[in-house]
Amino acid sequence: MDNNNYQGTTWQIRFKLDNVDQSSSYKLRVAIASATFSELQVRINDPKANALFTSGLIGRDNSIARHGIHGLYWLYNVDVPAKLLVQGDNTIFLTQPRSSSPFQGIMYDYIRLEAPPNSTPNHE
Repeated sequence: MDNNNYQGTTWQIRFKLDNVDQSSSYKLRVAIASATFSELQVRINDPKANALFTSGLIGRDNSIARHGIHGLYWLYNVDVPAKLLVQGDNTIFLTQPRSSSPFQGIMYDYIRLEAPPNSTPNHE
């Protein structure tokens, strides 16, 4: 970072599913407590795939720079087709690709994947 070069980042959420209900879509809920000149991209099980969802440019508050606990709240509900999920190991990739400043970033509040309403629960 001494030469003012910055890079976007990708977070991975790894989880197992005992079964996948192929008859419906799953719902990924992403609540963001703050974002500063950022973008959220969501991919499922393939980090190089086209993004299932992108927020576009979001956030103009300065809570990242001032280490605040929250800024403007954002909530995204992303439909995840069951065909993207597999029985066994799965990964959700959350990418923030923008990288022109050290203060660009996303502060997550919560991330939740919901099965279709009539699915069999995933017991572990």
